Amino acid sequence: MKNFKIISLSTLRIITKIWSFLSITFISFFLIAHLFDNEFGTFNSTNEFILFLFFPIGITLGMIISWKWEGIGGLITTISIILFHILDNNYTLNFYIDGLSFPGILFLLCWVWNKKS
Repeated sequence: MKNFKIISLSTLRIITKIWSFLSITFISFFLIAHLFDNEFGTFNSTNEFILFLFFPIGITLGMIISWKWEGIGGLITTISIILFHILDNNYTLNFYIDGLSFPGILFLLCWVWNKKS
């Protein structure tokens, strides 16, 4: 039972990279769409600006960094989503936001798994 593995590290990396690519693409689509909006760059409060730095900016940068450095990028992504939820005072899971940031946790898992093997 000691050598029983449901999924290999290389398979997990492929799934994680595909998921992160799709997340980055989806987030980028909305950022680009907002570039052409009349209200792009305007925030109603400082808190809203700080939330924007964590999601989508922190999430996206963390996943991009994860492609080269899994541990650092995964940590940036995971910390960004945690701080986003704390500052937003919303502690429930949001399928869309948390689903887009979940590759950060998977990158951390790949990094830890790689360190153990």
